[in-house]
Amino acid sequence: MNHLEPQKRITLEDLERLIALSPLLGEKLVTLAPIRYGQDGRLTAHIRQKALDLIEDKADIAVEGPAFFVGSVDWMVRLEEGTGQLSYAVLETNGGSSRGLSLLHPEDTERIAAGYAEMLRFIEDKSPLIAIGCLEVDKLITEKIHVAYRLAEALVRKGLCEGAQVLPFDDFPGKLERGEGLVVIGPYNKVVPRIKVSGRKAYLLDQPISAIIGDGVARRHPLLSKGEGMEVTLANWTFPITDDKYMTYCAVERAMDKLARYKVYPMRFWRAETAAELEGICQEKVKEMEALLIKPFQGSGGAGVLPVLPDAHLPTVIEKSISEFQEKFGKERNPFPYTICEKITPRYALWRDSLRNYDIRIYVVRQGDQLIPLGSLFRIALQPFTGQFTKESMVVNLSGYGGIDVKRGLGLNEQSLKTVRLEEEDMVNIFAASAVLLASIAQNYKEIREASPLTPSEPSYPPR
Repeated sequence: MNHLEPQKRITLEDLERLIALSPLLGEKLVTLAPIRYGQDGRLTAHIRQKALDLIEDKADIAVEGPAFFVGSVDWMVRLEEGTGQLSYAVLETNGGSSRGLSLLHPEDTERIAAGYAEMLRFIEDKSPLIAIGCLEVDKLITEKIHVAYRLAEALVRKGLCEGAQVLPFDDFPGKLERGEGLVVIGPYNKVVPRIKVSGRKAYLLDQPISAIIGDGVARRHPLLSKGEGMEVTLANWTFPITDDKYMTYCAVERAMDKLARYKVYPMRFWRAETAAELEGICQEKVKEMEALLIKPFQGSGGAGVLPVLPDAHLPTVIEKSISEFQEKFGKERNPFPYTICEKITPRYALWRDSLRNYDIRIYVVRQGDQLIPLGSLFRIALQPFTGQFTKESMVVNLSGYGGIDVKRGLGLNEQSLKTVRLEEEDMVNIFAASAVLLASIAQNYKEIREASPLTPSEPSYPPR
């Protein structure tokens, strides 16, 4: 195996050329370059430093061991009626499978790759194998490619092997010679069935796996899904919490003594194990507030997330949510247990001459033994808010309405702050709170999981 040469480094520009040519290969990939070009690196660095300065006790962002490396937190800005005061509510957390890495400023995209490379500190194999899982049709596969090449470089640079390369799963030889390193990328439906667990080790075909990137790999495997304890480094062993909105909200409550100083608002939330329980909770709680939101277990892209209004016909709403979820993930995927949470009054953005809902995604990366808030994305709702609570005016996911709508994503700059009607200090608070929350999850995830036991859905791909 040849040593990697520095002049062969794969850059973001190389990947943009691949994206431009992708229609010739039969699958048109998506570029996030328009959002990346809108990132003000200087402003982002300024806010990041102010956020780190605001965190007085650095133990609040400390992490130990191989529990967590890269993730993100999605926020909504809450407007307090009457006073006009702002606070910030956590919508969800995301772990090592976070997408959108290439929308960050190029320097921050490199910091994300360096965050994944922190995993190598916990690898001792002299023939290291890193497995990266992806969606069966991943229009952002270039992000995985970028990370894969950076990891291959880091394997050699850190002396873990003499040479390393990147291969698609179909070209994986099944066994590595001593001194060889490999980063293999493959879709979940190919990689997961071929992972065997023996004792505390995981094997891809006949080769021990050193590290895995992709929470979906562990989530889909009946043994890896049980959690930490394996002799394999996972980008996010806290995935049972970051995958589950209910347990994320439990984690927010647990950390409120630290988060309150950043104006974090703890939403009211409940859990439903069955359709009957979901209907009963919604029927009771919607009388107490303006509206609710119901969210399926381990969903993404807003699939199945629906508003519940006081006059709603609950069986119809629940049936529509389940149908929407299973249309995206398949009927074998269980949407229960559901999370129910209050619908807060948001601070609307002024975008395209209309008021629109939005959220803020903050990316967080590990540097040494600390979590650092890295960069951000504003996601604007598909439709304006007109007083009617519709999914299209509430759920802001860029990938939730067929394809990836890059136009509704804004990088962090002075103009985007005006669009979402926030001040720099708002972003400082949200940056700081993101790192503190994910560090708290990494520090306490076993206790959080035990206090709120996970109800897993059936693995999609049982190992052969």
